Amino acid sequence: MWTWTVLLASFGYVGLLFAIAYYGDRRARQRRSLVANPYIYALSMAVYCTAWTFYGSVGRASVSGVGFLPIYLGPTLTAALGWLVFRKIIRICKIHRITTIADFIASRYGKSSKLGGFVTIIAVLGVVPYISLQLKAISTSFLLITHYPEVTVDVDFAQISFVEDTTFYVTWLMAMFAVLFGSRHLETTERHEGLVTAIAFESLVKLCAFISVGVFVTYGIFNGLGDLFSQAIEVPRIRDLMVLEESAGTFAGWTMFMLLSMGAVIFLPRKFQITVVENVDENHLKKAMWHFPLYMLVINIFVLPIAFGGMLSLGEGVDPDIYVLSLPMQYGQPLLALFVFIGGLSAATGMVIVETVALSTMLCNDLVMPILLRMPWMRVNEQTDITGLLLSIRHGSIILVLLLGYTYFHLVGEFYTLVSIGLTSFTAVAQFAPAIIGGLFWKGGTRRGALSGMLAGFVIWGYTLVIPSLAETGFFSPQFITDGLWGV
Repeated sequence: MWTWTVLLASFGYVGLLFAIAYYGDRRARQRRSLVANPYIYALSMAVYCTAWTFYGSVGRASVSGVGFLPIYLGPTLTAALGWLVFRKIIRICKIHRITTIADFIASRYGKSSKLGGFVTIIAVLGVVPYISLQLKAISTSFLLITHYPEVTVDVDFAQISFVEDTTFYVTWLMAMFAVLFGSRHLETTERHEGLVTAIAFESLVKLCAFISVGVFVTYGIFNGLGDLFSQAIEVPRIRDLMVLEESAGTFAGWTMFMLLSMGAVIFLPRKFQITVVENVDENHLKKAMWHFPLYMLVINIFVLPIAFGGMLSLGEGVDPDIYVLSLPMQYGQPLLALFVFIGGLSAATGMVIVETVALSTMLCNDLVMPILLRMPWMRVNEQTDITGLLLSIRHGSIILVLLLGYTYFHLVGEFYTLVSIGLTSFTAVAQFAPAIIGGLFWKGGTRRGALSGMLAGFVIWGYTLVIPSLAETGFFSPQFITDGLWGV
C-alpha cells in the first residue's frame, strides 16, 4: 500500500509539472510570458543544484566535513566576479543567434562544423555519468522509501532486470517530458518557456523539502544547533570533521574543486541552456547573480546538521548519501519522508530534462545533420521541409542520451558515491574552458589550437577517470589500476 502511495505521489507530481509547463507555454503564445521575470530566471538557474546537492552534499560532508563547500563556493565566485563574462556570452549568442555551447565554440573559430561536432561528443560522453547520478539517486531513494520503516536497503542494481526496475520507467517518463516540452516544435530561439517555468517551480520544491528535513533534524531530533554540535563534538570522528587538515592536499583539493565548479556553472550544457539561451532580458542577469548564490547558501545551511545528525542517530550501517531520507523514516515521519523523496525527485528530474534537451539540440545541429548533409544519397538538400526530420532526430537523441545514462547507472553507479560520479562530468566539461575563455578575450586563438587542447584533455579525462571506473565493474582487469597500461 505504501509503494502505491509513493508511486501515486510521484506521478501526481510529474503530472503537476506537465500542467505548469503547459501553462507556461500557453502564456508564452499569448505574449504574457511568465519567464520575463528575474526571480523565475534566478530560480531556473538553480537547476545547478541536482541530486548531488540534495543527497550527495550530505554524504560528502559526512566524510570530509566542510569539504562539500568548494562545489558551491566556485559558482558563488563566478557570479560575483564573472558576471561580465556571462553578459558577454549572452550578448554574443543573441547577436549571432547561437543556441548551444557547441555552436558558441564553433562560431568563434570560423564556424567549424568539425569543432562543433567534437564539442558535442565531449558534452554527451561527459554528461552521461551525471545523468546516471540522478537516476541512481531516484532509484536508491525509491527503494528506500518503499521499504518504510526500514532505513537500509541492500540491493545490487546490476542484478535487477529492466522490467522490474522502477528507474527504467522513470527514465522513459522523463524522456516523454523532455520531448513534449523541450522538442515538441522547432523554435529559432530554442527557448522553452514552459520548461523553464516548471524548472523554477522544481527549484522551490527541492529547497523547501531540504529545509524541512534540516529543521526537523535540528529542532525535532535535537534541541537546536547548540545541542546537536555539542553532542557531535563528543564523537572523535565527527570532531575531526570540524577542522580542516592543514596539508598541501587539502588546499590543492579545495582549489581544484572550486575551479571545476566555476567552470561547470558556465560550461555544463544545461547551465548554458538556462543561463544563456533561455535568457529573455539581459537585465535579469543583474538580480540573478545575487539570488542564485543566495539560493545555494540557503539550501546548504542544514547540510552539516543533517550529516552530523545522521552520524549520531543512524550509525555506520546507513549510506550517508541517503541520510536526508533515512532520518525522517528512522523517527517515524512518513509524510516528511515522502516530501523529501519528492524534493529529491525534483532535483534529479530538473537536471535530466534540461540536460537532455540541450544535448539533443547539439546532437541534431552539430553532429547528425552535418553528417546527413554530406551523404548525397540522403538528398537532404533537396527537401523543402525538413521539420519532421529535425524533430525525429531530437526525439531520438533525447531517448539515446537517457538510455546511455541508464546503462552507465547499471554498470558503474553502484561502485561510486554521488559526488565522485558528478566530479567526473565536471572534469569533462572543464575541457571547454580554454577554448571559450580564450576565444572571448584572445584574438590569436585558432581552430587547430582549440581542437588540439580539447582532444588532449578529453583523452586524459577518459584515461584517468572513465577507464578506471569501468575497470571497477570488470570491463578491464583491476591490474590496469594497480600496474598501469601495459604494466607501465
